[in-house]
Amino acid sequence: MNNIVITGASSGIGRSLAFEFARRGYNLGLTARRIDLLEGLKQEILGQNQNLRVENRMLDVTDYDQVFSTIPELVSSLGGTLSIFIANAGIAGTKNTSVSGFQINKKIIDVNLIGAMACFSSAADIMKKQKSGQIVGISSVAGFRGLPGSAAYSSSKAGLTVYMEAMRSELKKFNITVTTIQPGFIDTPINQDKKSRPFVVNPSRGGTLIANLIEKKVSVSTVPRFPWGIIGFIMRNIPDFIWQRLSSI
Repeated sequence: MNNIVITGASSGIGRSLAFEFARRGYNLGLTARRIDLLEGLKQEILGQNQNLRVENRMLDVTDYDQVFSTIPELVSSLGGTLSIFIANAGIAGTKNTSVSGFQINKKIIDVNLIGAMACFSSAADIMKKQKSGQIVGISSVAGFRGLPGSAAYSSSKAGLTVYMEAMRSELKKFNITVTTIQPGFIDTPINQDKKSRPFVVNPSRGGTLIANLIEKKVSVSTVPRFPWGIIGFIMRNIPDFIWQRLSSI
């Protein structure tokens, strides 16, 4: 059976992906800071399919030593092989770029980018020995341009996308696929305080769409592909003076 590890699996996209990949017959290694929520999730999944193996571990992705020890141990508990690794753990926060917002902005970068890098490193070492596997990162359409009030979040996701682009080329010779997922608005706690969430998708539908793209082993894709693929192209290519006017409205 295929083994998959998902970080940040206690809520949001991670939780939806856990249910979706369980439905598809994958053994699950789930991590999050909130182990109580993971245990509840495990019981729900096993209630639907007792034949799966589900292993939970408490993990803070900003504790890098913990990342480097927990992920290999988790994979070992699943039987020693890793088919897919999904770096999903992430946080948001709307803070301006003043001193008062620095600490939360730093935390966003630490979790969304540096924490993901640590996880990628651990998963890549395992997959290099296998000479196979797929590494997935949950980025965001927010990484296409700098969004006012979300400078750190946009930067973390832009950085994640570029880091994975380089990693894709590095790991190709080891037969490792690197997939970057760029969701629009999935109806999860990370964005439920937003005043506007255009084209919002419910978590179950979002999980299905993302899992489909992962199993197709795409390199990069928005979720859903339409309309965010078109919107993303426009966002990336619109002249800066126009973007400045639009983003200040």
